[in-house]
Amino acid sequence: VPATIAILNGVPHVGLNSEQLKNLAISGSQFQKTARRDIAQVVASGSNGATTVSATMFFAHKVVGIPIFVTGGIGGVHRYGEKTMDISSDLTELGKTPVAVISAGVKSILDIARTLEHLETQGVTVAAYRTNEFPAFFTETSGCKVPCRVDSPEECAK
Repeated sequence: VPATIAILNGVPHVGLNSEQLKNLAISGSQFQKTARRDIAQVVASGSNGATTVSATMFFAHKVVGIPIFVTGGIGGVHRYGEKTMDISSDLTELGKTPVAVISAGVKSILDIARTLEHLETQGVTVAAYRTNEFPAFFTETSGCKVPCRVDSPEECAK
């Protein structure tokens, strides 16, 4: 059962009705981008929040126990992240919250190799479906090998 997650007028919602989905589609660009660290501020101020992977995982696990979450792409280590330390909180959340995340990889503007290293450090299982290469969001290839390949839905489910 699909359950879109957002914060509406300061109230976290797991599963939106038709009207709420329409409002999110029309006005979503005006919503505050909300990572896990931002949840308290968005709720306390009564604001609207479009949840990042880290916040969505938090609500999925803590509020209703959703075990699997699907998204377009996850955040990662930004280019020159070894100097700027600009690393998405999505990566830390993936390491500590027991929710399986299915995605098209990390956004292609990020440092994919360093992102994979950071995921390894966080203890995150990284697997690719029917390929040996990590996807780059819009493309199937990134030049980075995946540590685990799965070739069937049954294998994925295990």
